[in-house]
This record gives sequence, C-alpha cells and structure tokens, in this order.
Amino acid sequence: MNQSYWQKTSKKTIEKRIETDISTDIVIIGGGLSGLALAYQLKDSPYRVIVLDKDELGSHTSGHTTAKITTFHALHYQKIVQHYDIHQAYLYYKSNEDALSQIKEIIQKENIQCQFQENESYIYTDDPQYVPYIEREKEIFDLLRVPTKTLDTHLSSLGLEHQGIFHPLQYLYALIRICKEHGVCFYEHSEVKHIERKNQQFVLNVNGKQIHCLYLIHATRYPFIKKGLYFLKLFQQKEYVDFVDHQKTKNSLLCVDQTVSYRPIDETNSLSIQRDSKDWFAQDSIALRGIPYIGRLDQQSNEFVIYGFQKWGMTLSQVAGKLIADLILERDNPYEELYSCHYFSMSHAKPYYAKLWNNTKRGMILNHFQNHSIQALQCQSGIVTRVHGKLRAVYKDKKGELHYFSPYCPHLKCIVEFVEKDQTWTCPCHQSVYDAYGKLIEGPSLFSLQKKDIDKRK
Repeated sequence: MNQSYWQKTSKKTIEKRIETDISTDIVIIGGGLSGLALAYQLKDSPYRVIVLDKDELGSHTSGHTTAKITTFHALHYQKIVQHYDIHQAYLYYKSNEDALSQIKEIIQKENIQCQFQENESYIYTDDPQYVPYIEREKEIFDLLRVPTKTLDTHLSSLGLEHQGIFHPLQYLYALIRICKEHGVCFYEHSEVKHIERKNQQFVLNVNGKQIHCLYLIHATRYPFIKKGLYFLKLFQQKEYVDFVDHQKTKNSLLCVDQTVSYRPIDETNSLSIQRDSKDWFAQDSIALRGIPYIGRLDQQSNEFVIYGFQKWGMTLSQVAGKLIADLILERDNPYEELYSCHYFSMSHAKPYYAKLWNNTKRGMILNHFQNHSIQALQCQSGIVTRVHGKLRAVYKDKKGELHYFSPYCPHLKCIVEFVEKDQTWTCPCHQSVYDAYGKLIEGPSLFSLQKKDIDKRK
C-alpha cells in the first residue's frame, strides 16, 4: 500500500529488531534520510551510535519523496525576508547550498550509484496573479547575488543551475552500508514507546527492552513526544505523486499556482505532482515559524530534534545531519542560531491558524455528530457513524464486508475521517494516517485504531 517508484526500484536492506537491553552513546530515532545523514556524520566519531526505526528504514517520507536536492524552495525566501530579514534568508540559502555540495561530495567520495544527475530547478506560473510573487523571489536572489535563469515556455519563471535529482533509497541504503562498516548499528521494527531521564542518561523503552544512552536525537519528521509542544508548532500535509512514462524536459518544474509540477527521472520517465495525482503520497511536516527546528530540545540538553522540512527534506536532511553532529562533537556551525528551536514567529504562523483551528474543530467537535447510513455505504468506502448508540469508524471492503473500529485517534482522541482517494483514515487534528483496516501508517499516533466487534443481533 502506498508503494512509491523508489520502493519498487531498489533493493532494501533487512535489519534486526531490538530484542535485548542495550547501553550505547547516541540513539537516533528515525531511519529516514535525516537520521542517516546524521549517522554518516558520526560514523568516525568515538561514540557508539545506533539508529532505530519503528517500521523499515527509509519506508516513510524518504521513500515517498520527489527527491530533488536543491537550494530553490519555491517562494520560501520572500517569506523569510518578510517575517525575518534578508540576513536570515542568506543563511538559509547558504546552509542549503552547503548541503547540496556535501551530498555531491559524499556521492563522489563513496562512489554511490544512486542515479544522481545535475539539472536546473525552476518555479513557474501561467496565471498573471502569481507573476509578482516570482518577480519578488528574483529580487531576493539578486540581493543575495545568486544568478538565476528563466524559461520562454511560461508566463513567468525563475530557475537556478547546478541543482540535483537522485534515487533517494539507493542513496539511503548506500549510507546504511557505509555506516555499518564503521560500527553504526541499525534496528527496524523497533518503536520507542517511552523515554525518561535517569542519572544523566536517557532510558528508552523499545519492544519491552531498555536502551540507555547519553545523547538522543528525534529525527521522526513529526514528534511522538509532547515535550516542547511541537504538535502545536507543526502541521502535516500530504503531497500526491504520479509516475509517468514520458519525459517533458530535463529540468525540475514547480508550479507556484499548484497546477502541475514535474521532475524527470531518466530519459524516458518522470514524476508529476498535481491535485489529482494518486500513485502514492508523501507526508511532510510544515514548521509554522517558516524555518525547520534543528537543534537542542532544551538549551543545555543532550536531546535534539529535527522537524519541519516543509517538503524540502532531501537537502535539509543534510543540513540537519551536519548541524546536529557539530553540536554533539562541539564544533562551530554557522547555522546553529538560524535553526535553533528556541524562537517562534507569530507573524509567519498567522496564515496557518485558521487551517489549524478548522482541522481541530472537525476532529474535536464536528465529527462527533456524524450519523451516516451504513446501508448507503459503497464498497471501498468508509464513514464515521453511530452503531448501537456508539460512535464507530466503518469501512466496507471490495467484497462488501464491514469492518468496525474506534474512531478516536490514539494520539489526542480526535475523530478520524476517511479519505477515499488513498483508502486511508486520517486524523484532521495532527494528521495521523491509518490504512482502511485501521493499521497505523503515519504518526504522531503510536497505535493503530482499535478494532470493534459488533453484535449483529441488535
């Protein structure tokens, strides 16, 4: 379910699960590209490092991305200038430029076969009302003294040279192999259920076992912990992707009016991103302040977080890996203050408040009053309704059999909704995703929907 092109065209590694107590130095929670970028940076350090994933390494956002390595993040630079200043925009650009160069160097140094190729990355529009936004982005790049290009095929466009695309899972699996050769240990199907601090160490409960460590890094895209209230500072968003068997151009094209975006794979295939795409979806976390959270959870803590890549995780994962490694190894990093977790922009967050409130209102209030007819339910559809007086999530499979679940998301007890397009139950409050049969796909929830038996005699 939700299998991407990358997953279909790569041979994954198989790792063991936690089955015994472990004492180590550093634990990285999350086996996506940010966790692997950090592990790679730490592989030659004196510390013992382990990486945990609740499912399979690279199976979540990193395995469903459009896999562009780029410093060009849509219209994001003008937002940073508007809500911060041009200096912050410069640091943001430089951090991503450094990350792009570092990824190229790693691929070359390690001889990683991941279909990497340089290309040009563009934003564009054919809608006149969006032209001023692209013009403003060009003004900012001019201030940053970054050379840009344009296309003749659209009303307005802006592009950067020497960007990159690659096969993210081939790259990720190569990093795993390299890290293992340097003593880093990886564990799959090893979900962290509880964390406590004891005697200057962290104690993690994983598969009923205990892991003790000195440094702890959350690289899970979205927090399952409630410390720092990050579930109020982030929201998750799905992006749907189609695989198409033709190539329109060698460039990456991102439409700022959300008509259709495009990214080549090879000479004959490409990815298309538009409203009706449905081959697979990626789940991304958006930082309401406009800049990812990469740094210490608390000022003096050895607990770190990596959240809020805003759909640009391929490049920002390298930014995060390098920054967290520098903090642990007590090296200077010019971007520490930019990504520090200890500030917030109310002005940048303001446009998101209405959406957050509407989502929360649906999940906490409105969805409690649903009472649809089960008799009218079509095959491969789901509803929330009352069954014998109790609220239930009901799914009708393609054979016509009904499946009943508790509709309460285990995260914060919001009422889930059925998304027919991808056959999932989604929590509107914090976007936990479950398959049609209630199995957890994406957090922050740690548990699947509870199945319910219905007495059909009533």
